[in-house]
Amino acid sequence: MSEGLDKELQEFVSVSESFSTPGTSDLNDIRASYNLMCQHYNTPHPKDIKVLEGAVEGPEGDIPIRVYRPVEATSTETIGDIPQNTLIKLPTLLYFHGGGWVLGDLDSHDAITADLASQAKVQVIAVDYRLAPEHVYPAALDDCWAVYQAITENPDIFGADSERLVIGGDSAGASLAASVALIARDINLLGFNAPSLKGQLLIYPALTSEDLPSRTTQAQAPLFSTPDLDNFIDYYLGHQATEENRQDFKVFPAQADDFSKLPATFITAAELDPLADDGPDYADKLKAADVQVKSLVEPGLMHGWLRARNSSPRAAQAFSRIVLALKDLST
Repeated sequence: MSEGLDKELQEFVSVSESFSTPGTSDLNDIRASYNLMCQHYNTPHPKDIKVLEGAVEGPEGDIPIRVYRPVEATSTETIGDIPQNTLIKLPTLLYFHGGGWVLGDLDSHDAITADLASQAKVQVIAVDYRLAPEHVYPAALDDCWAVYQAITENPDIFGADSERLVIGGDSAGASLAASVALIARDINLLGFNAPSLKGQLLIYPALTSEDLPSRTTQAQAPLFSTPDLDNFIDYYLGHQATEENRQDFKVFPAQADDFSKLPATFITAAELDPLADDGPDYADKLKAADVQVKSLVEPGLMHGWLRARNSSPRAAQAFSRIVLALKDLST
């Protein structure tokens, strides 16, 4: 399925596939292979950012976070439990990593989040939420919500400008981000006056259980297939997917009844991806509710292309569009 790719992306697919473990269903082996693949594409942190480790109290223990801040705005070694007013408040992206709710952690997306912070000149807070199947839905969402709540209730402690807070992620992480945005919107509608999000940044998101055309036309796309998607959903829902939870916006945000009063949104999908239609479908629903939204489908790119940004000119250009969108959303 990679015949139509340019040479750089063909190489990216070939190298990425070399880490896979065909024929195994052992999740430990799959995770180990995924982590090795991610490590292969990791790059050193840009010199203009400082990386801080921390944790947020969650519903079942501490939730690790990793914070990427401009060097000139940072003079501490820890975050999350330091005295107020010791950090310059910055526009902030709260980022949830992809991996099908099953794979990934702070390290798997470390270089991606570092580059976003450096190039967009914002603070990025990455979240190590609990993974399925050990922790099925709603564990991941509960963790993401807990970190969002901690930041919005104590922005000074996190060095976050509460008026310029953007939420985002890639793949399953983008789904979690969109669900958190909907929950936050609902709390505001109920009159609790929680801080409003400035924007959403959704990268090849998984947003709906509907059988959109790309589920079929891109069923065997490079690196990520429709059967892969179905397996991840099955893990996330604890092998108990029902029509009720498939229609729950906390699982699939595009299933919500109301899309009004959501923050400005940037959605970027990949053409060669079973999720290619999720972005445009969600964008149409947001536009119909008078939400400011920009939606792109990047031609010739596949799910997971973020890791090709340093080797593929096409991916590099797509990443620059994400950086520009993040700057705009956080301004």
